[in-house]
Amino acid sequence: MTTEAVPVRPSETSRRTGGVVLAAVLVLVGAFLLWTAVREADGDLGLRSPRLAPVVVSVAWVAIAVAYLIAQLRTRETPPEEKPGWLSPAGVVACLVGFAVALEYAGFVVSAAVFVVVVSRVLGSRHLVRDAVVAVVLPTAVYLAFTRLLDIFLPAGVFPL
Repeated sequence: MTTEAVPVRPSETSRRTGGVVLAAVLVLVGAFLLWTAVREADGDLGLRSPRLAPVVVSVAWVAIAVAYLIAQLRTRETPPEEKPGWLSPAGVVACLVGFAVALEYAGFVVSAAVFVVVVSRVLGSRHLVRDAVVAVVLPTAVYLAFTRLLDIFLPAGVFPL
């Protein structure tokens, strides 16, 4: 008599609970970072102040984490074809390494644009036109905001603005 091993799969409830817990942790960490950034700014949050950037980034973190938490609370189950595997995180890590290397040679705008398109593909996006538009607009806006408004140096590379 042989017994076959039945693969144990996490239930939809445990996957949903894991997503909610992760989202809640992200909200709490973001709130702590925001509180720390505001406290350290000590009221100096002018447009030319270097203390504004951590506050802006922390506010964005909290907003995205709250949106993620709401999405996790509204999600009933994960369709089988959308289950994340280990290849996506490995691909993102490889893209981050490539971005760090390319940053010195190609500059922020070009490196970030390529990074956005490639990471979008690694994570499953199949909307190349949308990804390309975001890849041009977002890094350009970030570059201009940091260099022109905050006087923070970002590598200009081959495409100086």
